[in-house]
Amino acid sequence: MGQGEFRATAHRYGPLQEQLWLIGLMALPYTSYAGLAVMASLYVMALVQRGDRIIKLCEQRGFSWLTAGLVISASFGLNRGEAFLQLTNFLPFFLLFGVLATVPALAVRPFAQLETLARGLLIASVPMTVWAVAEFIFKFEAIAPRIQALPLPNWLLTRLYEPDFGHRARSVFGHPNALSAYLVIILGLGLGLILKSLAQQSVETSLKQTVRSQRLIEAVAVALCLAAIFCTGSRNGVLIAGVLVAIALYAARRHYWVMLSGLVGLGAIVAAVVSLGIGGRQISLALVTQDPRIGAWQLAIAMIQQRPWLGWGFSGLRSLYIPDSIPGYSSIAHAHNVWLFLASETGIPVMMGFCAVIGSIYYGAIKTLLKGSPKDGSSDGLSIDSQAILLGYLLAFTSCLLFGLFDVVLFDARLNVLTWGLLAGLYVMSHRKALKPPTKF
Repeated sequence: MGQGEFRATAHRYGPLQEQLWLIGLMALPYTSYAGLAVMASLYVMALVQRGDRIIKLCEQRGFSWLTAGLVISASFGLNRGEAFLQLTNFLPFFLLFGVLATVPALAVRPFAQLETLARGLLIASVPMTVWAVAEFIFKFEAIAPRIQALPLPNWLLTRLYEPDFGHRARSVFGHPNALSAYLVIILGLGLGLILKSLAQQSVETSLKQTVRSQRLIEAVAVALCLAAIFCTGSRNGVLIAGVLVAIALYAARRHYWVMLSGLVGLGAIVAAVVSLGIGGRQISLALVTQDPRIGAWQLAIAMIQQRPWLGWGFSGLRSLYIPDSIPGYSSIAHAHNVWLFLASETGIPVMMGFCAVIGSIYYGAIKTLLKGSPKDGSSDGLSIDSQAILLGYLLAFTSCLLFGLFDVVLFDARLNVLTWGLLAGLYVMSHRKALKPPTKF
């Protein structure tokens, strides 16, 4: 990027737009339409201001090839109209990656900006996690009739008990699984912030009261996030949360009190699962052997075998599914596995393309993290603080990949925006030198 180009972009792109991105992302779960409207406006402004850079970056990362593959697959789809309509879950988000990865402020101070975003999302999650815990409590059989007998507004009772998801909380989302997918992302970011605090604490002997209060708020928000994930009744979410916490505990292994607190927290989750089950379902082998996902996976594999190259087009499984062929399910929306979903509906080549494009960015971020810090003798390594932020974003994106093993949540625009935002953050942190603007205008 030339000096003149960066100077022009810097003058056009002010702090207000940066704040609006942050506000839009924080408000997205609560006021999805307003949040998406704000972000759509910023999206269009970014394309006008730096469209050439955005398109160039997307081409360099291979998104143009993915776009071509998706369009070709949709052209041969079983239901072409639906297949092309479903492209809206992908093509605009390819550009969103470029938009977010080229935000001028990220080129100047990537780790500070992404830390602010992570903290904002974590703190903004507190109302939804508190609501999820309360919702879970209100759904106990001994408590629910008393709550329903109270003179409460109908909209509130409807929100609490309809539709009937069993003993599972959904909070501000439409389904408990969507809430769980969002919260494991927030958990990953929160764990990164806690690891950064621990790194600072090891070198700072005294801390201001405001800093201590901030760290306490972050710790409480992470604890509420863990509790809310359990309250969603999502087996995927509980397992992923355990994996993320285990990785964070290993990273903080030098801090014994943190290790002890983490182990106590994991023990509490295990005890709750054993005593209360997950979502009102007691733990048993039947939860695995009788999971309807297995039937969906088998159908997707059969579809891949019949049309491995171009797939059946988006909504192919929904169109081909015979009602009640999986007992109790009159319809199936998708394959409940991102890789099977892509391979069956877009073809194996496109699925492999997604793995290559996204995997290269993910691998680059891991490689950057493993370089170590300047103290370890790495000339281009990150500081310990920056490593913690990068690890937090890696944990958050890892949760997306793990959740994709058992579900497909990209149809929720809020989750889709956040996922592509995480990927853009990983790219910026691992390519910080290439994106760094000139020091002199």
